[in-house]
Parts: sequence; structure tokens; C-alpha cells
Amino acid sequence: MATNFDSNVLTMNGVAQPFDYYCVLDFEAVCHQAYPGSKRFSPNDIWEIIEFPICLLEAKTNRIIDIYHSYVRPTIQSRLNDICIGITGITQDIVDNSPTFDIVWNDVQKFLVKHSLISLTENKSNLYSFTWITCGNWDLKTMLPLQLKQSGFDRPTFINNFINLKDLYMEYYPSSRIRGMKDMLKKSNLILEGKHHSGIDDTKNITKIAQWLIQNNKILKLTYRAIK
Repeated sequence: MATNFDSNVLTMNGVAQPFDYYCVLDFEAVCHQAYPGSKRFSPNDIWEIIEFPICLLEAKTNRIIDIYHSYVRPTIQSRLNDICIGITGITQDIVDNSPTFDIVWNDVQKFLVKHSLISLTENKSNLYSFTWITCGNWDLKTMLPLQLKQSGFDRPTFINNFINLKDLYMEYYPSSRIRGMKDMLKKSNLILEGKHHSGIDDTKNITKIAQWLIQNNKILKLTYRAIK
């Protein structure tokens, strides 16, 4: 079943999903607090993405068909803090030897173009339908728009809508008490693989939950639409 976004969008999935592909992501970011030790966020806090992973899930086969992954060198505040290093396992040496966000963002768009999900020209024909899957609204509602603005990029329309898998899971299983990815894995009898708060490992684990929902005949439908 295809979306109604474009009459030229091809439909290839046979499992009654509304999108042909799902781009699953989970950023890691560094936060330098304006008021260190505060439990509240401040508008003066400095946030930057330091890991950008994507697992491309094909609805028809319910398989990961490609992965994009890059660490990102922060430029506003180049030094990571101990809290970030301790939580993510990402070290200063890793980000120092990684591309800056402008390069990573161009590579992400090339990845999407390679799989015919977006077009960087006026030709929008023969694109497959896709959306994003995250665990929470923060990645695409807050962090990516902020990073794009900081890096001098316009916000593209293709990040406006996405699936917050936590919200969708609780819609399908309202009796479940879900706080995040680890709870969804446990409730689904799935094993946490890799390191929690590693962006690429979390992305793979979130993808496993999405695959489990597809296997259990649940529709992966949008939970968030940006106000236009």
C-alpha cells in the first residue's frame, strides 16, 4: 500500500505497510551545559551531533538492506566532556578523526539518493516511499533541525514526518509500561545487542523492534507530523 505523497512513488512491499522503506536512526550528541550540573536544559546549552547512524529497513523483505554510519566532529565546542564520553563510549580521538556535520549531511543525502528515496533535482519520479523511525521525538523534532540550523542548512521536508517507535509500541500494547528501547526489547523477548547509547548499536536494536512489529502484523505508521 503506497502513500499518497506522490503519484510516481513505486509500491513494492507485500506486507501491508504504508512505506516501502524505513530509515531507522538514533543520534548520539554532546551537550555542553551553560550551567553545569543543572538537571534542566537551558537555551544556552550547546548541542552537537557526534554520531549519525541509519539502518535501511525494507518493508517487503523485513530486512536491513544497507547501513550508513559516521561519527561527527563537533565544531562549536570541539572537546567532548567526560559525561558524554562515559555514556556513549565515543572518545575525543574518534571525533577528532571524523568528518564535520556538513560533510556527513551531504553523505546522508547521497545515501538516500542511492536508494531512490529522495532526489536532489527537480525529477521526483520513480522514488520509493519512506519515513524515519526513532525511539522518541528528540532526534528529528529537536536535534537534527537544530544541527542543520547551526551548520547553515535549510530544513528539508523529508525529515518532517516520522515514527516514534515508543509511542507506536504503546499504542499497540497499551498495558505495557515503556520508558525506552530497553523496555521494548524486554517486552518483545528480544536481546539487547552491543552497547546501549552507542548510536549504531541502538539503531540496530530499534530496527529489531520494528522488524518484530512487522512480523506480528503491526502497521508501522506515522506518529509525528510537523506543522506546516
